[in-house]
Amino acid sequence: MDKTYKGTKYNHFMSTIGRYTPYLLMAAAVVATLILVIPSLVTYAASPPQIIVAAPTTIIYTPGTPVYNPYAPSNLIGAVMTYLPLALYNPFTGQFYPVLAKNWTIQILPNGSALFTIYLRPNLYWFNGSATIPFTAWDVYAYFYIGIKSLAWYTPWINLTYVDEDIRVLNDTTIQFLFQKWTPMIPYWMLPSWISTPYPVWKPIVDKLKTMNATQAAKYSTNVTEFVAPYWGLNPYYLSYISTTYIDYTLEPMYYNGVPLWPVVEVFPVNTGAYTTQQPLTGMLVVIPRPMSAFLSGKANWGFVGLSLQQVAILNKTGTVGVY
Repeated sequence: MDKTYKGTKYNHFMSTIGRYTPYLLMAAAVVATLILVIPSLVTYAASPPQIIVAAPTTIIYTPGTPVYNPYAPSNLIGAVMTYLPLALYNPFTGQFYPVLAKNWTIQILPNGSALFTIYLRPNLYWFNGSATIPFTAWDVYAYFYIGIKSLAWYTPWINLTYVDEDIRVLNDTTIQFLFQKWTPMIPYWMLPSWISTPYPVWKPIVDKLKTMNATQAAKYSTNVTEFVAPYWGLNPYYLSYISTTYIDYTLEPMYYNGVPLWPVVEVFPVNTGAYTTQQPLTGMLVVIPRPMSAFLSGKANWGFVGLSLQQVAILNKTGTVGVY
């Protein structure tokens, strides 16, 4: 049985597990939401916008520590937010928004196992302000392979013993996962993952893990979590400055050393405006005890915060705030 995603609805999975998703985590009627004020995504020549990020606490930033390492407990991936997921999912509408993933297929095999194949968008590039790296399926591979092999991430029905065979890169834009048993939960578990580091950064660690058994890989996990990964962004904006209270984002140029960077803008699911200039964009990390009030008053226009279902409904009615 094959199921191919080509639209925005994925009703098969919604009807099976309802509104649960690990990306927008619901607990005690609270949902973690990505808040975007839509006009802030439009860059005008006369008045470049400012991203004001609502944060419930001051971030702890120490240069030379693994703040850009997604496996480090103290990482700032969620605070920096210049990355993209394979797909965004809205539990209120049952919609997936393909982002890095263009589409995906599910093939249920006769023995109950399944092949989950993800087809990625081509021609995307990582950028850090001074260099580029092509985005490929190997970036996705490293993210999942290291997490499962070294840190024993819970991924339903991928056996740690077989992880070296169960995650496969078919080509630069296609990655495939073999699950020993299929469950409708899997797309919700996998697709909302944010890919935050290019494969070349992790290649030495991946190569070492491939020589290890499960016990050895577990002991090596400290090397993984303490690794100081450099910053790379995969977003229309890249990080140009960070401190405990202030962040600068700069709009990527259309081309960098001949490499076209703007295709990433086209796949951003909440992009409703036009980018008309490459002026710097200022991002300010504001410590706001009550993010809801800040969004309604316009004091903040970006954030990843916990809100009640009632608060989400209020923000969605404003017409100027996007909740994802």
